Amino acid sequence: MKSFGKFLCFHVFIPFVSIIAAIVPLFLGVNMYGAMIVAPVVTVLIYIGFMKRMDLKFALKLNACTLLVYSVVFLILLAISKGNPDNVLVGYAIIPVFPVTPLWIIGLLMNRMMEAYVTALLIYLSAAVICFVAEKEKPALKYTLAFAGLLIVVLSISSIAYFQRPAAKYGGHGFKYMHGFSSTDFTDYTVYAGNSKLVTLPHEPGLTIEGVENMPVMDGAEACYPLYAAIAKAIYKDIDVIEKEWLKDKENTNGNLNGRVVTFTNTVVGFQRLVRGGLPDATDYENVSLFFGARPSESQLQFAEELGVEVDITKIGKEAFVFFVEKDNPVSNVSAEDMRKIYHGDITNWKELGGKDSEIIAFQRPNNSGSQTMMVYFMGDTSLKEPKTYETVDSMVGVIDHVAEYHSEEGALGYSFRYFIEGLSQEKNVKLLSIDGVEPTVENIENGSYPLTVDLCLITRAGDTNPNIEKVKDFILSEEGQYLVYETGYGRIK
Repeated sequence: MKSFGKFLCFHVFIPFVSIIAAIVPLFLGVNMYGAMIVAPVVTVLIYIGFMKRMDLKFALKLNACTLLVYSVVFLILLAISKGNPDNVLVGYAIIPVFPVTPLWIIGLLMNRMMEAYVTALLIYLSAAVICFVAEKEKPALKYTLAFAGLLIVVLSISSIAYFQRPAAKYGGHGFKYMHGFSSTDFTDYTVYAGNSKLVTLPHEPGLTIEGVENMPVMDGAEACYPLYAAIAKAIYKDIDVIEKEWLKDKENTNGNLNGRVVTFTNTVVGFQRLVRGGLPDATDYENVSLFFGARPSESQLQFAEELGVEVDITKIGKEAFVFFVEKDNPVSNVSAEDMRKIYHGDITNWKELGGKDSEIIAFQRPNNSGSQTMMVYFMGDTSLKEPKTYETVDSMVGVIDHVAEYHSEEGALGYSFRYFIEGLSQEKNVKLLSIDGVEPTVENIENGSYPLTVDLCLITRAGDTNPNIEKVKDFILSEEGQYLVYETGYGRIK
């Protein structure tokens, strides 16, 4: 009974107290990583406090064995879930294994099972380490090294499995910035950024709009954000101060807005905000007057027509739709016709195009993204083959199919807009392909020789009463505005 009592103390009671201590900060607003630090610290403090009354040798063996067993279990579960611990099945499977059940319930509900697992492992690791340091009769060196080596191997394999899971490989960039709408880190492209990467004019602009009530609200496609943010920074007086002050009140972001005047959602939502902003019952959230993006799709124009809203489309620049491969891929040029055959499924190996004898892994993009809309347009009457997908099992949701986005593996082929690759360096170690022998350079974009040149447009509502809309339009079409277009990375229209 005495041994059983010690077992309960070291294996259940102390970890349970440590987890409760870690959960408290979560309810006080501390994030999950804060809890991961608190739990092992509390464990160490408990052991220090009761060191003289503890059977350190028993505690060391128990914690070491527990850590090893849990690490192996963790590895097995990662293998079963293909490296994805954030799923409901693994969550339920782990509950009877670990005695610190409250953490698993919270991890399950928060969809943060990986952090929950690591926290538990840290608890037993910290307990084992402090017992090892305090125990006078140290285990034999060979046993210590064997245990440490085995633990390192198990955790290394687990880490590799986790970071190579499908959601990490094929889930895209996944920046949480801008309420999860963005696949690109635009931190330095906001109008209020301290380390701004926005293009600026070399002189004072010919147009200045003062007063937030006079500034037409902007939204647009992801690729256009650095451009219209630069335009706003140039002509909207004190826009950096205005946005900073507005964002201080967290309630202002409840509608998924990240700015009062210079906003960013995405192509679909931004266009809907523009159209709905012309309706009598429009909300403040829908108060958008300037939308920047590619020419609207047929479905977008139909959406506006159904609501009785007419839109004006003004071409303000040129962009290129591009295909890219790994840098060491020997293929540098593909005809537009062959590219369609690849994405239809007729050409499946690079050797058919003069390259290596390797499978073409032709990645697509999620539906409704700007690049996928352009891809559908590029394919014309030729249908796209089923895209490569991967499954995730998300907590409280179940199995979800996602379109696998570009991953730098042998034979990979992807597509995007040139600005993402050249201007934002979104993809690393890639090269752009020539199409029909023409490279997607700015010069070829401006002169129209690159076959997949697309218009960069400013879309407004016909009849919008804000007098500054036309002024902004004229500014963008002026020499100053075209300077911002070109220096940001797009082709000019004149």
